Amino acid sequence: MPWEGTPKLPVGVEQLENQVAGHTAAQGCVGLLKTSNNDGTILKPTGKVLCGIREIAFYERLEDVQKNADIQTDADAVDATRASFELLNRIVPRYYGHPKLTIEGKVMEFIQLEDLTDGFEQPCIMDVKIGRRTWDPLATPEKRKAEESKYKACRQRFGLCIPGFQVFSHRCGGQLIRHGKDYGKKLTEVNIRDAFLLFLNASEDGKLQRNLIETFLQELILIESWARKQTSFRLYSSSVLLLYDASRLESNILEHRNIKGLNRNHKERALDMRSNWVKARIIDFAHAFPAEEGTDSVDDNYLQGIASLVGFFRQFLASDIN
Repeated sequence: MPWEGTPKLPVGVEQLENQVAGHTAAQGCVGLLKTSNNDGTILKPTGKVLCGIREIAFYERLEDVQKNADIQTDADAVDATRASFELLNRIVPRYYGHPKLTIEGKVMEFIQLEDLTDGFEQPCIMDVKIGRRTWDPLATPEKRKAEESKYKACRQRFGLCIPGFQVFSHRCGGQLIRHGKDYGKKLTEVNIRDAFLLFLNASEDGKLQRNLIETFLQELILIESWARKQTSFRLYSSSVLLLYDASRLESNILEHRNIKGLNRNHKERALDMRSNWVKARIIDFAHAFPAEEGTDSVDDNYLQGIASLVGFFRQFLASDIN
């Protein structure tokens, strides 16, 4: 059902009900859309012109790398860059182009992406914004000041924040619980773990299903591995989207794997053993900038945040929750 005050959509598309952060239909914006025939994709509005151009360019550069993956080269630096891009292709949603729609007489451009919740009966979704600094190099002083004031406690301590999430709570009989930015702004280093425990369907005594934590950790380690090596981008205001299907919590019995100290072979095997009901993907590249020419360093701002996120899940696992 559309929210009151939202634009009238053309035939063939409808609001995506599972959007948990960003400019949503509930706020009177177009928000994320999906096709009425549920083709397994979503449509993300490009928003401001420059932001849309940057995000489309980001996805299309990844697509170009994918197409040229078989081209041989002897240059070690080029090979390393290509390997980084190939891994990145596996930890972002699949890209299907940038169609345009006319909405209330206005032509709008969208980015068509994989619907990461396709096939989920009870999609639990958390948007974790990564980075202590969320403003990009082109931000005005006013924008910078506004960004620095948001989610300050968690961003400064952990290099991340939680703008929103939804969970089908088993403790509440499968009830859908949603929390947005107002909830996220109240989180601190003292209570942020409570938000994760709520999202991860912890029992009343704080215990979680070990297979869920292990599978999330496996996914997140791939992202952290990419962040520890990549020198091509600086990501600002990008997020990691955590997703799982709560309807499959009880029915899935996964092999327990030793997550700590994964070596390269373990990481490569993890890419081939990824779950279809637990996912972590990098999203939102409207503020993705190329690293300055000649720069050969990693994106420390991003790395701090993803390392903190991995740290939370390692702590949950180390607590021997079951």
